[in-house]
Amino acid sequence: ATIDDANPELYAYALEAVFAAGARDAWLVPAQMKKQRPGVVLHALADPGARDAVAAAILRETTAIGLRFHAAQRIVLPREVRSVDTPYGPVRVKIATAPDGTRNVAPEYEDCRRLARERAVALKLVYQAAVAAAG
Repeated sequence: ATIDDANPELYAYALEAVFAAGARDAWLVPAQMKKQRPGVVLHALADPGARDAVAAAILRETTAIGLRFHAAQRIVLPREVRSVDTPYGPVRVKIATAPDGTRNVAPEYEDCRRLARERAVALKLVYQAAVAAAG
């Protein structure tokens, strides 16, 4: 959906509603609209069964008066979620493996944020420790 007439304060709430309606992902992209107005394009990815609920959330929570949709395909890397021990405490990490064997380690943000606050350390230090612990 393209939006050029909404209070930007509404966007975070709208994205929360889109996720609650079943979107797998959602994001905003700045856009130049007609008549040279600044605006955004709200994108949402959803399984076919969630399409109508996600569309309803977009139309209910934004000023959009229509939206476009199309089918998409995706490739998903094999992944595992496990907990690793760090000097700050345990952190869940997601490890995805590419076809060539390259691994991507992504610490769970909420775990890292909680530990950074509890231990009064920089968030990036907890992230680094979690990546190192995942080896």
